[in-house]
Amino acid sequence: MTKTLLYNSNPSVNNADWHLIISNDFTKRSVDYLYQKYKLPSFITPYLMYKGVNLDDFDNFFAPKLKNLLPEPFKFKDLEKGVKRLASEVMASRPIGIFGDYDVDGATSAAIISKYLEQCGCETFIHIPDRFLEGYGPNEKALKGLHDKGSKLIVTVDCGISSFEPLQAMTSVDIDVIVIDHHIPDIKLPPAYAIINPKRIDTEKGYEDLCAAGVTFIFLIGLNRELRKQGFFKNRAEPNLFQFLDLVALGTVCDVVPLSKLNRALVKQGLNIMKRRENIGIKVLSDISKINSTPNTQSLGFSLGPRINAGGRIGNSELGVSLLKENDESKAIEKASKLDELNKKRRFLTAELESKAIGLIEKIKNNNDNRIPNAIVVNGNDFHQGITGIVAGRMKELYNRPVCLISIKDGIGKGSGRSIYGIPLGEIILEALNLKIIKTGGGHDMAAGFTIDPSEINHFNNFLNDKVSSFMEKGVPRFSHIVTSVIPISACNLEIAEWLENLGPWGSGMEEPKFIVPNSKISSFRRFGSNNEHASFYINDGSSTKLRVKKFNLLNSDLDKVFKNYENINFDFLGTLNIDTWNNSKTIEFMLDDIIYADVT
Repeated sequence: MTKTLLYNSNPSVNNADWHLIISNDFTKRSVDYLYQKYKLPSFITPYLMYKGVNLDDFDNFFAPKLKNLLPEPFKFKDLEKGVKRLASEVMASRPIGIFGDYDVDGATSAAIISKYLEQCGCETFIHIPDRFLEGYGPNEKALKGLHDKGSKLIVTVDCGISSFEPLQAMTSVDIDVIVIDHHIPDIKLPPAYAIINPKRIDTEKGYEDLCAAGVTFIFLIGLNRELRKQGFFKNRAEPNLFQFLDLVALGTVCDVVPLSKLNRALVKQGLNIMKRRENIGIKVLSDISKINSTPNTQSLGFSLGPRINAGGRIGNSELGVSLLKENDESKAIEKASKLDELNKKRRFLTAELESKAIGLIEKIKNNNDNRIPNAIVVNGNDFHQGITGIVAGRMKELYNRPVCLISIKDGIGKGSGRSIYGIPLGEIILEALNLKIIKTGGGHDMAAGFTIDPSEINHFNNFLNDKVSSFMEKGVPRFSHIVTSVIPISACNLEIAEWLENLGPWGSGMEEPKFIVPNSKISSFRRFGSNNEHASFYINDGSSTKLRVKKFNLLNSDLDKVFKNYENINFDFLGTLNIDTWNNSKTIEFMLDDIIYADVT
């Protein structure tokens, strides 16, 4: 197994450890083999070996084929049952109700199934809940509203697996519900006609990492097969399922599920579909987002995703799915422009709430002999519920502690928490729920959400700090970066960047390879962005070449302090190599993650 060695004896500026992959005999042989057969640059190979890429299977990693990775749909529990029920509605041309979540995965899932059904001649009614008025998941009023429009079958996507009471209420109405979800279910399942979820304990194993858009795509493969079997396409065109892979890729990337196996193939093929710009909504939103380069996971996760999410956070929750379904370009431009404006407003509100949160946290520090508590809990009546999660994430990066932000409105506190490496926040939240400290809650290691009675906030704060302290007995855990290679600036060229681009997609579980550019100085430093929150500069290691570097969202960070005094200081830089495309010209740039003061003695 490929091992790593700690590169830095002292923590980095961001209080992280850098672990450099060691080149052993196996790695060296692999470097030679992949260079001779594929001309793969030697700086990349160690990372692929570390991630367990099989040399004999390199072709399948480089160009994964969906046909080799897609499962037999009917092996998923309830999928065949759900398909046959939906097929009967399609054959009879009856309208279908669709209930989705308000995030990107929910919007893409709803758009995929709606577009498919409409191409089959079925009318669809979509409901995306209002985050503030309805909250997460199906509710009785909305489900009955879809029924009142004429739907006798409702499909929930990216939600429903925990909706016991609303689905129980539907059993007294002449309506069936099919749940397509990927969240962790209880042992007892809600009363739905069919429940398709790769995390069910009684379903086909190996696909638990799929997001809702991926599960929806597999469901449609089964539905398409059933309709073909029943002769539905005898006198009409059969929808091309591959046309929906751009939406599947968007949902998969934005839901931050591991990009391995099937997910990797779905995103790889989806990005190829997205290049064709056939989905009018994605095309227009890409143009408004000023995405000049070939679509990649960065542009999906950091440009398209936040804009689609903005509707659910601070505006119209159905605007995102409406854009993704739109076929009229002028209407798409109008909707995309609204989402872009909402995203600008979201950024403004985020900066405003960040400032408030920092003020409250600094006050806590001042009252605690300038020490940061092991866990941070702050609340306010003026905290915008739609962005508390974003700001909690920024605060945990800034203070390197688990952070919970609680918005209080109408006597109810709604909290969003983000954790640091080594602190399983989701487990702690579930324990708080079992102890009735909070009303509702759930999540995973790095993120959680909950509701709480404001009178219990101090109790929750003490409980959280006690639990986190037990994990920190040996000190605050430090994040670890896995480093592929130490690379000179002269080797940072377009060839290596293009190889990295072609080896993608990169994402959760298969993160983009990181490199160290050592012992270099900063020049031509400038800030940009509406609040000068971003930075661009060049670095030089004494050779005849220099490398452009970018860093986004610097404000209030430890890195920001470095750039206030950087002249004539040597640094080691950690980051990824990207290609910036502008006016049909390609330039390599280094996307900065972290810095160490170089030891030049």
